[in-house]
Amino acid sequence: MFTNTTQVKTITGKIVNAGLIERAQYAIEAYVGKFEADVTDTKDLEILKRAVAYQAAYMLNNEDIVFEQMAVSTTMQNEASTTFKSGDSVSPFIAPMAVMVCSKLSFMKSRSIKTGKIAPTLSFPDWTTVWNHQHTIAINFQQICINLL
Repeated sequence: MFTNTTQVKTITGKIVNAGLIERAQYAIEAYVGKFEADVTDTKDLEILKRAVAYQAAYMLNNEDIVFEQMAVSTTMQNEASTTFKSGDSVSPFIAPMAVMVCSKLSFMKSRSIKTGKIAPTLSFPDWTTVWNHQHTIAINFQQICINLL
């Protein structure tokens, strides 16, 4: 587990049980796309500890919202409404603080890869080299024929 009940209390001030932490971790693992065994970087482990703590606290009073809420752009309760930014399909499910800290994970950042030249440059053969190579082959072939006689 990324965290425990004592650490959740320290980070969030909320008292949760181990079962809730486990379910919160499953939600965070689904969000970041990595299982605990796949994460080895100590900074990433610290970030995930906090994310799971925030998620457990978020799920504490109404755990069902994470499993039953459909992805919507606006939700209303009584006279209050919440509008999520467009394209954000995780807001009702993942704690806002967890989303914020997960953006700092090394494997969630965009990367650029140096690939070298996109289009190779055209080059023309050095005819002297081609001529010398063909001439060498012809001489070698001539010597093989002489040796066979």
